[in-house]
Amino acid sequence: MVKNLQTLGYIEGSTIRYAVRASQDPADLASFATELIRLAPQVIYAQGDQAARAAAAASTSIPIVAMTDDHIASGLTDNFAHPSRNVTGVSRLEADLDTKRLELLHELVPAAGILALRDPQTAWPSRTTQLEQSALRLSVKLQIQDIREAGDVADAIARGQAAGAEAVLVLGSPLLSSINVDDQIIHAATARGLATMVQIPNMVGRGHLAGYGVNQEAALMRVSYMIERILKGAAPGAIPVEQPTKFGFVVNLKTAKALGLTIPAAIFSRADEVLE
Repeated sequence: MVKNLQTLGYIEGSTIRYAVRASQDPADLASFATELIRLAPQVIYAQGDQAARAAAAASTSIPIVAMTDDHIASGLTDNFAHPSRNVTGVSRLEADLDTKRLELLHELVPAAGILALRDPQTAWPSRTTQLEQSALRLSVKLQIQDIREAGDVADAIARGQAAGAEAVLVLGSPLLSSINVDDQIIHAATARGLATMVQIPNMVGRGHLAGYGVNQEAALMRVSYMIERILKGAAPGAIPVEQPTKFGFVVNLKTAKALGLTIPAAIFSRADEVLE
């Protein structure tokens, strides 16, 4: 974010100042939001649904630009074109992307059973329902295991495999995308010979089979433009919530070979990057 705003001409310490609060523990977010509100910033940037909800609960007047899974499902607005509160930003619509990831994983690993790892803090009911409906169309037995901390991963994957899962779909959330949890997912899945599909394409090189998701750099650039508009006087309600237009699909051929998988030719033609 700082780099993007620098591209737009904002120089830290000269034309802009930042106050940063970050934590992987959702319990910290409310107090962090309160601290930031006390600083009376011109705009708050929130990464993720939970952070955005915490900021919106702390202030109904300070403009908030958020990157979320779904602004509407998170209760941040009821209208993308005309945000109804003090929050705008980019809404990734992860429910649709979860379905796409399931389809791609099923194509990569024609599995009868797939385990989805879910962060219950960020998985609203309609998101799960949409995924279950997609699994039904694909004739896939979908299991869903909740992950609340890194220590839950190994047991969840063991239970999933015991119940017939042949691959693992990691549903996007700040927790499941954090390095310590991701390490546990890679270790546990690899030990059991299970392929993994993740939300963030540039994490595939860590050992996952594949990743499909929003081009984070492009999305953050859009967020930066929104922040700039607010700094120049625009109200959040005048800035429509945007949906991503750029996505990435990355496949790890080295991981595929280690798992004894043959990547279908159609996948090669659709992948944006194949890691050797």
